[in-house]
Amino acid sequence: MGASASREKFSESVSALIEQDVSPDNAEFWDELWKIPSSAEEVFELISPEAARLLRDEKFDNLATLFTQATAQLCQIVETPYSIYFDQALNCVRVLTRVLPFLLEKGDLGQSDSNVEGLCWGAIDNEDSSYKDGIVGRVIGGGDDLSLDLRQENEEGQEPLALLVVHAVMHMLFLPQFTCEFFEENEKDDDNSNDGSLSSDSDSDSPRRRRRQRKDEDNQVEEELSEEQKLEKEEQEKGDIFMKTEAGLKEVRYVDSGISLLPKPEGLVWAGGLAVKTTKLNDGNVRKFDKNRIEVLRLLLAACCDPLFSPPDEYNPLASRWLGVATAADAPNAICLFYSLLNTIISYDPKQVIGVPYSSAFDPHARLVCLSAQVLCVLLDCGLSGNPEIVRNDDEEHIIEFEEASKAGFNIFRTIIARIDSRKELTMIYKGFTRLLWNVHESKNTMLPGSKQGLVFYQEILVLFWKMLDENPLFMTHIMTHCDVSQIVVPICYLMYTNRKDPSMTGMIHMCTFLLLKLSGERSFSVGLNKSFNIQLPCDIPIFAGGHADLISITLHKLVVNGAYKLVPLYSCFFTIICNISPYWRSMSLVAAVKLVHLFELLASPKFLFSEYNAFNHLSLLLEVFNNVIQYQYQGSQHLVYAIIRRKDLFGRLATMSLSRAKSLCEKVNGAKIKMAYKEHNKKLMKMKEVDENGRALKDAMEGSDEDDSDSDDSAEEESAKFFRPTEEWLAEFKEKMPIETIKRLLQHLTPVIDEIIQREDGVVDEGEILAILRNVTMVGLLPVPHAIVIRKYQPNQYSSLWFTAFLWGVIYMGHQTLPIFDGEAIELFQVSDGNDDAEED
Repeated sequence: MGASASREKFSESVSALIEQDVSPDNAEFWDELWKIPSSAEEVFELISPEAARLLRDEKFDNLATLFTQATAQLCQIVETPYSIYFDQALNCVRVLTRVLPFLLEKGDLGQSDSNVEGLCWGAIDNEDSSYKDGIVGRVIGGGDDLSLDLRQENEEGQEPLALLVVHAVMHMLFLPQFTCEFFEENEKDDDNSNDGSLSSDSDSDSPRRRRRQRKDEDNQVEEELSEEQKLEKEEQEKGDIFMKTEAGLKEVRYVDSGISLLPKPEGLVWAGGLAVKTTKLNDGNVRKFDKNRIEVLRLLLAACCDPLFSPPDEYNPLASRWLGVATAADAPNAICLFYSLLNTIISYDPKQVIGVPYSSAFDPHARLVCLSAQVLCVLLDCGLSGNPEIVRNDDEEHIIEFEEASKAGFNIFRTIIARIDSRKELTMIYKGFTRLLWNVHESKNTMLPGSKQGLVFYQEILVLFWKMLDENPLFMTHIMTHCDVSQIVVPICYLMYTNRKDPSMTGMIHMCTFLLLKLSGERSFSVGLNKSFNIQLPCDIPIFAGGHADLISITLHKLVVNGAYKLVPLYSCFFTIICNISPYWRSMSLVAAVKLVHLFELLASPKFLFSEYNAFNHLSLLLEVFNNVIQYQYQGSQHLVYAIIRRKDLFGRLATMSLSRAKSLCEKVNGAKIKMAYKEHNKKLMKMKEVDENGRALKDAMEGSDEDDSDSDDSAEEESAKFFRPTEEWLAEFKEKMPIETIKRLLQHLTPVIDEIIQREDGVVDEGEILAILRNVTMVGLLPVPHAIVIRKYQPNQYSSLWFTAFLWGVIYMGHQTLPIFDGEAIELFQVSDGNDDAEED
């Protein structure tokens, strides 16, 4: 059958499903439907959103048969994975990917529907179903005795279709010759396979014997090491202990039984990296399964899209049963899937894509990495946080205790990520994330513009980086003590700087801001920013001689003075970030100093200062920045001190602010606003008056003019009342929150010194000479007693968690416009524009 003929035949089948009642017993129709060769693009085009909803609302029996038969086909291919059926299985995957989101529009988090509930979560009798999860487990490499079944089955031993779909998909991601190579379990894996099984031993002395045997083996291995290797091993062990102590984790706890968190067998994992010591897969045979993996991952993403259809004020991360099945302790191959997704992401290097210019845009592996990042983010964004406490069995394997795994809301993916404790693996994750994010600006620095494909899924990487910081307490400690923090700062600042005016990137700038805010709460981060910045970024950032703290301040200054209006709510976060790093800012560059003082001048202007009651809070934070630098890093802050001296009148006016002067300045600012509002109101009144054909007001209208004038006066008064006016209470709070004493003392001592130099040189003084004098002068005993350093840390709450969920799904939605898995019409979690060109998170 040719391409055009198969397309026409599939179109006819879809039309028949919408227009007719097709019997489930019509074997000829259904067999032909699944065997029609159709691409994903054709399936999505021919089953339009309107057709899918019509099928759901008008011909639900047909949709139920379609869903049931597609699920049965997937279960059958898992049970008997013969290559001759792979194309047919792909057809089922594509059809399910298309229709599942429309079912979930009326699922757990959407508008409830009894038909959808009965189809997805009604029970299918295991006796009559072609799917046997135990058989499937043995095919994939496990077995009934090697899997923990925590599902809540009813008394009749029935399982819902939704569970079968999710489990079949997770099996298909590791199907031999479909998404992975053939693999064999070695005896060691068989012996140590504790995935869900009770690993108790009938011999009561067995645990003690195993510990003794392991100790003997460790001693034997240690004897074979050289002195240098022994020292390295000892140093690493000390580092691990210190890292766990700093993170507040207890010592490792040993138990006899539990669910292993190691991927078994290792050969199932798609890429080398975490938890995989060696892999038999080379680059060639790994990537040959990329297209099938993309198709199946897309279906898993469609099955987990429940959150899209929940109003933000009603969203519950524990409510989706689909996500609950996918992240449960008994989810098939969940551990292998976690490490496959994460290793695929962190091992990807865009530089090593085909060495021909402009060829990276056609790399299918990049699409797999992008989809892997999206699926992993979704699986980490539901359920309860993982317990980071390290628990091991006698074979030194990370395990979860059965009691913990059986709790409601348990998420095995969040548990695994929380328990990564190896310094080597944490470093691997950090370097993988930073390598990918650096590609965004490195792809612009080429001789041939556009010859290198820039990373398109950098927002997903930012979310994953946040998840690592949020879920794993050791990750923050590790990157602060053993990694170069500047490596993450450069791409974040570049992304914020270059996207500051793009309304569609507002969410991404929020994400970067939250990352910097969380990192700036750590002293080691601020100290690490003193590393010299000598990189030429492909943007108009001014050239400066300084460190990465200067880069952050220059970037945030640009976002305030030349960013989108939607960034105004982030201003307090911007100034908090600068305030957190300021006590450790050893040497401030000239550019950064001028930018900060300019920013202070802008915030101190009457137009901003009297815009609202609490507008001075930003000014207070900037004053605290200046105080921190002057009190704790004076020797390296000559440029800032000189910039402050040059604006001494500005600081003097703020220090002597009186109520009468505040009211006078406020009246000038508000006067222009009131006049503008008055003119606009008069224009509206003129439009409302009746006029004759020559444009003259009619008699009745003239008679009512006095009344209109009185109304306009009242409206002007109403407009005037809306604007802020200073009061005694406001002035008292203003003076209390303005920590200006340090700068007053500084100016009192240094201003005469500078004036004397200028007078002595007849007004012609080299700036370098002034900076040298400022560098050598001592302020000991002249400044107030140094204040305590205050670090403001990020505090999570339910609203920020909801924002992250909305942002994540907004990014996923916008990333699937070529093959639109989700239709914006029914999305409730965030607003979608009419043209589907932009998505905004609530």
